[in-house]
Amino acid sequence: MSTRLKICGITSFNDAIACADLGVDYLGFNFFSGSLRYIYPGRARSIVQSLPQTIKSVAIIVRPKLSEVMDIVKQTGVDLVQIIEPVDFKDFYQIPVPVIITKRINEDMSEDYHLKGASMILLDTYTKNELGGSGKTFDWSLIPESIPRENLVLAGGITTLNIEEALIKVKPAIIDVASGAEIKPGIKDLEKVKRLVEIIRRY
Repeated sequence: MSTRLKICGITSFNDAIACADLGVDYLGFNFFSGSLRYIYPGRARSIVQSLPQTIKSVAIIVRPKLSEVMDIVKQTGVDLVQIIEPVDFKDFYQIPVPVIITKRINEDMSEDYHLKGASMILLDTYTKNELGGSGKTFDWSLIPESIPRENLVLAGGITTLNIEEALIKVKPAIIDVASGAEIKPGIKDLEKVKRLVEIIRRY
């Protein structure tokens, strides 16, 4: 199984096209208004419509109601949704595009890792005041063996310095990078993106 790369927090057309040209597989658009990487749905739609078919677009939606998820899918035309802590639904069978369910990990937490209709599960670092994009790693040994690696998205503090270790130790289907490929939140460092793609391809 080959690992693919997801770059999260896309806020501009230029960064999106540059990432696509460099060989990124997935681009994440953040619809959480409290995030420095927030993008308006209308702006995201114009970018999504301009992407080559080889790139998959992902809506990151935080603590949504089911109606909000449906609205964002309709407004943006994304290929997938990534859901963090849904409010009024417990499974994902009703959503018309594939779902990535997000779980945040620390050693003191007991989580339910069932997919419940989701296609993939994303594991990120738990931090008290942030819901993702913290730039902090978690102990990868805490990842349950019961999660099929073909359904696993690994996030949390992955950079050009530790991505090779993540590939070797975890072997996820997708590696998700936000802060590790940025100049500042929402602005991509294309040299880092290029390096991440090169390491994954070499692996």
